[in-house]
This record gives sequence, structure tokens and C-alpha cells, in this order.
Amino acid sequence: MRALGLVVLVVILLLGCTPGSRGVTASGSNSDPTSPPHVLAAAEPATQAVPTATGSPIATSSPTATAVAPVTTSVPQPSPVAATTTIPLPAAATAPDPTPTPDPTPTTTAIATPTEAAIPAAHQALDEHGELPPSLYTGNVLAVRTGAGVVAPVRGVTADRYLVVTPCYNLTLINGGLAITGPLDVLIDPGHGGDEPGAVGPNGLKESTVNLLVAESLRTELLLRGYSVELTRYSDHRVTIKTRSELANALAPRVFLSIHHNGGFPGPFPVAGTEVFVQLNNPESARLGGIVFEEIQAAFASVEADWVGAANNFGVAWRQNAQGTDLYGVLRRTPNMVSILTEAMFISNKAEADLLAQPYILETEAQALAEALDRWFDTDDPGSGFVDGAVFKGDLGSGGGTGGCIDPEF
Repeated sequence: MRALGLVVLVVILLLGCTPGSRGVTASGSNSDPTSPPHVLAAAEPATQAVPTATGSPIATSSPTATAVAPVTTSVPQPSPVAATTTIPLPAAATAPDPTPTPDPTPTTTAIATPTEAAIPAAHQALDEHGELPPSLYTGNVLAVRTGAGVVAPVRGVTADRYLVVTPCYNLTLINGGLAITGPLDVLIDPGHGGDEPGAVGPNGLKESTVNLLVAESLRTELLLRGYSVELTRYSDHRVTIKTRSELANALAPRVFLSIHHNGGFPGPFPVAGTEVFVQLNNPESARLGGIVFEEIQAAFASVEADWVGAANNFGVAWRQNAQGTDLYGVLRRTPNMVSILTEAMFISNKAEADLLAQPYILETEAQALAEALDRWFDTDDPGSGFVDGAVFKGDLGSGGGTGGCIDPEF
């Protein structure tokens, strides 16, 4: 019996050591199928809906904003890098940036939810003077640059399109493009374009072509120096003065620089006959004009040429119309910013037209303009070359007007 009892005791002890069904696995994880697995979740990127060609919002990752330390100074300083947001173009219209330099990194500026109500009906008609009513638009996208090189100020947003002012000062709805949200340091205005070539040299070189080439070179240089920059056009198409001014007022740059090259047939001159025109009663416009004049003259001082020029216009001056305001529309219609208009060289003169056909001359001019802008932003330099202004009783003709203007493809 004692032997039997010992056997029973051993059996009981053996049964008590048998493992149960909820034991720990070799990996140390809970093997219970009812327990939720421990998964490391990836962070979801922030998204925003933007208009597309199809009208359906597409979620795009918001880029990370980079903080820029403020600069304390008594003179104007460049703003942070341009605030732009890429919006997809229709497949057929997609095109690379017309210049090789990439645009500045976009910021995280949010685009307001578009609604049909953002486009007031009153914006659809010109008044008796051929002017659009003042814009009531308050959205974040100030202008759109398309793959065709058109830069159009925005006046409203629908669910999938932008209401913009066209180069010929009409209104139209467009899909996509590069949305420009600001702030902007410099807006460069290549004068003329399309069927308004401006002055034409004896070698067939069009002023509008030279203006654009210098503007593109200047834009590239300013981007490298940390400025936020746009052009009023990136291709050879006509843009009215009204649209150029509307774009400038929409983008509100620190500086609006209109680039031209002179025409006419003045007499022989000992140096390049540079002319710079500035706004009436705007000391900062005059200061920038004086600095630009100095830099252009210094840049061309070592260039040998049979220069021409007009002694009474050589230098920096204002021009007034019969109404007592600025003669040039791009200066008159942009009163809330520093605006100037440059006339470097006479493309009508064969010797200077041949120089302007040389890429190094165009680069020399662009570098001079970049140096001038640096000085204006960073110093109190007053500039020089100031001469008496002139009052014109007539006008400048139909150039830059809306008559006969045909809008380009967007």
C-alpha cells in the first residue's frame, strides 16, 4: 500500500508540472491571437488640396518650412526665399522652367478652400475707361505662372481653376501652374514682347529679345544671392502695361524693375548713353535709379564701342505727363512700391546692337543690375547721375495698350 501511495504521489506531482496553453514563446511576444499586434506606425505627411486640370483635388505633401533669421538694419533687406506652391499642370501643358536655375523652396503657406463665391460677378466687366474694377480677391495665391511662360495675376478661385488677368488685360479661367504666394523682393519686367518688339537693331536684333535675356540672367543671379524673384513674362508674348501693373500690385514686390534698351538716333557720345527713369516724388526710386546708373556705367566703362547718346537725357530723371503724374505707365500705375525703368545702350546704333548680340555683354548688364540691387538693399548709398526731369504734353503712343492685342496660349 505504501508503494502504491508513492506511485500515486509521483503521478500527481508529474501532472502539476505540465505547461498550459498561454505559455511564453521563444521570441517573448504574446502569442494570444486576440491581442493587437504592436506595429510602428509611419508619420502621415501633412496634405493640402490644390486645383487640378480635372477639377478633383489632389493631396500633395506640404514642404517643410525653414526659419530665416531676421536681419536688423536701417536700410531695406531682402525678404525670405520666395513663397511658391507647385500646382500640377494639365499633361499637355507641362513644361520645364524656362531658366536652368530651380525655383526657391516653397513655404507652407496654406491655400484657402476655393469656392465659386470667391469670384464676384462685378469682376467680369471693364468700366468706361477700359479698366477692371479694383480686385476684391483676398486669397493666398497672388499669381500663377504657366508652362507657356505666362505670369497672370489672380482675381479669384473656383473649385478647380483660377480666374486671372491675361496678358492682354482680359479675364479667363485657367487650370494649374506654379502658384506664387509671396513675399517677393524683386519683380523684373522685360519690356515689350510678341508683336510689340520695341526698338530693332540694324542686325535684326529685337529689343524685346534682349530685354528678356537680360531679365532671365538677372533672375538667375538674384536667386543665387538669396532674393525672391519673378518675371512679368518668361516667353516672347505681348503684355499690356495694365497687366504688368496689375501683376506688380498683386505681388507687391520690394522693387519693380522694368528693363529696356534704347532706340532713336542720337549723336556720338564718349560713354554708354545710359538713361534711367524713376518715379516722381519717390526718394527711394531715385536712390535706386542713381545706384543702377553708377553700376551700368562702371560695367561698360572698359567696353570699347562707337557709343551714341543724348546729353539732355543721359543719367537719372523723372518724366511727367500733362496731368502731372509719371509719364511711363509702369511707374505711374505702381505708386506703392519702388519702381524704375532702365534704358541701357542704344540698340538702334549698329555698334551697340552688335555688342548686345554678345552673351557676355548681356551677362555684364545683368551683373551690374544685381550689384545695384545689393547696394540698394544693403546700404544707404545715394547714387548719382541725376539730371532735370521733363514734362511731356503728349503721350507715348499706343505701345503697351490693349488695342489689337491677342492673348497667347497659356
